[in-house]
Amino acid sequence: MKRSQTHKELLDFRKRLRSAPDDVDALSELASAYMESGRCADAVVVLQQLLAKRPRDVKSMIDCGTCYRRLGLLESAATEFERAARTAPGSAPARYNLGRVYDLMGRFEDAIGQHSAAIGLSPDDPEPHYRLGVTFARKQEFEEAVRNYERAIEADYGCAKAHTNLGYTLDRLGKTDKAILEFKRAIEIDPDNAERHLNLGAIYGEKGMLPEAIEEFRSASAIDPTSAEAHFNLGTALLGCDEGDEAGAELELAVKYAADNPVAHYRLGLVYSGKGMFAKALAEFQRVIALEGETGDACYQMGFALSSLDRLDDAERFLRKAAAASHDDPKIHYQLGIVMDRLGRSVDAVDSYRRADKLHARS
Repeated sequence: MKRSQTHKELLDFRKRLRSAPDDVDALSELASAYMESGRCADAVVVLQQLLAKRPRDVKSMIDCGTCYRRLGLLESAATEFERAARTAPGSAPARYNLGRVYDLMGRFEDAIGQHSAAIGLSPDDPEPHYRLGVTFARKQEFEEAVRNYERAIEADYGCAKAHTNLGYTLDRLGKTDKAILEFKRAIEIDPDNAERHLNLGAIYGEKGMLPEAIEEFRSASAIDPTSAEAHFNLGTALLGCDEGDEAGAELELAVKYAADNPVAHYRLGLVYSGKGMFAKALAEFQRVIALEGETGDACYQMGFALSSLDRLDDAERFLRKAAAASHDDPKIHYQLGIVMDRLGRSVDAVDSYRRADKLHARS
C-alpha cells in the first residue's frame, strides 16, 4: 500500500468510526492500515478495542501479538498468541507465531513444541517447517535444522528464505558446495533481493573465488545502492584482486553509509596508503582508533603514514604502541628501525633491525 493511500484510508476509517464507534469492520480495517504503515503501537490500541467488542476474535489476537513482537514486547506478544492458541487450539498460525516468540525468548523446547503442533495441523504449510528449522539452528542442532528447511522447500520450492537458511546451515556444516547451490536457488526465486546476492558473494569469498564474489557484490550494490555492507564487501574483494582505485571508491561509499565501521575505515586507509595518499590514510586510521582503540594494526599503519609524512616523532610513538600490542611482528620493528635511522638514532635503529631479523627468522 502506498503511503498516500494509507494516509487517506486512515482518515476514512477514523471518519467512519466517529459516526459509528461500534463499527467493528472499520476498527479491523483501521488496525490493518496501521499495521501496513508500520504504526504498530497505534494498531495495538485499535486491536484491543476490537477485542473488547469481539473477545474471541483469533485473527485480532494474532495481529495484536504480531504488533507486540515487532515492537520488541515479547512477553505481551506471547500472551496474545497463547490466548489465540487457547481460543482456537486448531489454529496453525497461532501455534507457529507462538513458537516464533518462544524462540526469540530463548524458550527453545517450548518453541519446538508449538512449531511441531502447527506442522501437525497444517503439514503442507512451509512456514512451520521453516520456523522449526530456525529454532534448531539457534540451538546449534544443525542437522535437524537442515531436515526442517528441506521439508519447508518440499512444501513450497519457491520459499526463498528456506533456501537461504538451508545455505547458511550447510555452510556451517562445511558443505559449502551444497550451500552455494541453495543460495543460487534463493536468487533464482528472488533475484532482486540484495541480501541473497551478499550471501552468495560471501561464500564465494570464503572459497577464494573473488571474481564470482565481485559479481554478486556488484549485483547487491546495484539493487541497494545505499547498502554499506554491499560496498564494503565489494571494496574488500576488489582489494584482494589488486583493483585499488575501484576498491577505494567502494570503500568510500561503505564509510559514507556506515561511518562507524572500523574495518571499512581501516581498509580504505590501506587503499590510500598504497596510493601514496598518506594524509587521507592517516585520517582513516585515526577514525579506526577513535572507534575501537589503539590496536596493534591501527597503530602500525598510523606510524607508517606519519613516517611517510615526515612526522617522525609521532611515527615513533605509534610504532612503539604497535610493538607493545604486537611485539612479535617483524615489520613493526623494521619500520621503527627506519624511523630511528631518519631521526639519527643509529643505535636504536640497529636494535630494531636486529629484533626484526630475529623475529623474521623465527617465523
